[in-house]
Amino acid sequence: MSFWRRVRIYILGLGIGSLMVLFLFGDRGCGGWLPGNRVKTSIMESLFETSEYTNCKLTCNEFTKEKIQDIIIEGTVLFKESETKIDPRQYKIEYKESSLTFAVPTDPDLPVYILDVFKNECPSCDTVSKELNRTVKLNFKKKK
Repeated sequence: MSFWRRVRIYILGLGIGSLMVLFLFGDRGCGGWLPGNRVKTSIMESLFETSEYTNCKLTCNEFTKEKIQDIIIEGTVLFKESETKIDPRQYKIEYKESSLTFAVPTDPDLPVYILDVFKNECPSCDTVSKELNRTVKLNFKKKK
């Protein structure tokens, strides 16, 4: 068998294999195993707990529920600015010049919460309760 015949058979097999992979896996992609995506998935699959204080700070810093969801889904996890060696782990996620820091416990049954690391200080929020007592469910839609 000549060299060029082997190359043609190899290219034919590579093409058939590529079509099979495309057919079997579709648009799922292979980025789900990357560390940033794993962090965002663990945040999305957890319940959020919040307090009146956190809600006040979010409102004061112009964060809406939709904006928080966009930060989590579309944002980039800044590992250099995150604390991953402590419990709960603190991950900073940035998207379009907005960032939030999430506390993610190592126990998946415990809720995730947003840490008080905001740009704007809000003196009116200092009088409200800091106790985490409200469970919030965010509705995450699949990326397009």
